[in-house]
Amino acid sequence: MRTTESEKLYEHNGILWRPKPSATATFEEMLAARAVFVEIHQDALWNPWVEDDRADDLERAEAVMGQWTRGEPWFRYKTNRQLDAEFADVDRRISAERAADEARWEHDSERYNLEREVARLSLLEMSSILARDREELAAYRSGERFPAMPHSIRAGNMAELEVTIAQREATVKRLAEQVGDPEDVVDKQGYLPRDRRVISLMYYRMNRERDVTALRAQIPELQEGLKQATDKAEKPKLRTEIQIAERRLADLLAVPPLTADDMCSECATPASKHGWVTPPYQGPCPAWPGWSARLREVRRMLEQSAARTKLKEADPRKPQPLATVPSGLPLGEVAKRLAELDAEFPGAIVKRGRANRWELWPPK
Repeated sequence: MRTTESEKLYEHNGILWRPKPSATATFEEMLAARAVFVEIHQDALWNPWVEDDRADDLERAEAVMGQWTRGEPWFRYKTNRQLDAEFADVDRRISAERAADEARWEHDSERYNLEREVARLSLLEMSSILARDREELAAYRSGERFPAMPHSIRAGNMAELEVTIAQREATVKRLAEQVGDPEDVVDKQGYLPRDRRVISLMYYRMNRERDVTALRAQIPELQEGLKQATDKAEKPKLRTEIQIAERRLADLLAVPPLTADDMCSECATPASKHGWVTPPYQGPCPAWPGWSARLREVRRMLEQSAARTKLKEADPRKPQPLATVPSGLPLGEVAKRLAELDAEFPGAIVKRGRANRWELWPPK
């Protein structure tokens, strides 16, 4: 920092600053305020709620910054006309890039190959499974996996796993030869994996912001509900819901700013979250062929179960008699019981039922 007291000019990172006549904030306070201003707005690019959470800090920073101005004699703030022209240039550049992408997509859609697309997804899936198997084998060898397992059983499991790994390595090699460059495989629309990752990131950001906003509102409501709860059975349920919501919110807030390169090309999930052990992974990608087939089978089973349940609920209940008189009673007792039931159910019809009992049914 260089200071010219006679002119009240202060230099920082090659930029000159001078206080306005009414300024009360020092140069150091102005620099600190600018740092806070930049920090909040940069953080808000990934976590939009920060601007609301730190609204007071932002207001104070802006008040301090407003007491200072640029010190170069030639410096002039851009006019609205100049800003509009710059925005128009940006719009034209974005439109040109979009037009180039659309032309590329239309051209590349003609080289779409279903077999190659499926092979690429199978390659991703098999590579993930192979990585899991290698990790499992390493854990067996180090003793980390099932430390108390007898040596003979451990050796047998390791031998089986080594055979499986060799088979999967051969499959990965075959698929890699069939696919070629995985990043050059287009879908039906002509989109490359890098194009779809941009879309995945957009949806992931939207989903994350929606979920964080909902959880930030839900948790205080649950906590207040717990305070007001008087039912002993309800309190443990609310505590569990709060713990789940807080854990989910913490996980979402811990996600650092991501780029398109961090995303799965097939779904709105970071690629690093695809795997076969939960946690730390969220699960396999639903577009991977093997996993997709398993999901379809589970869905089919659930739909069949739901259909059976619905059909069972829709079945009319088997009609039941209004009353019964057991067999084996004296004739006088039977007559007496029937007379009492006739008074209770006038017009009812008497029928012979199961086990020779008398049954009273509603009139037709």
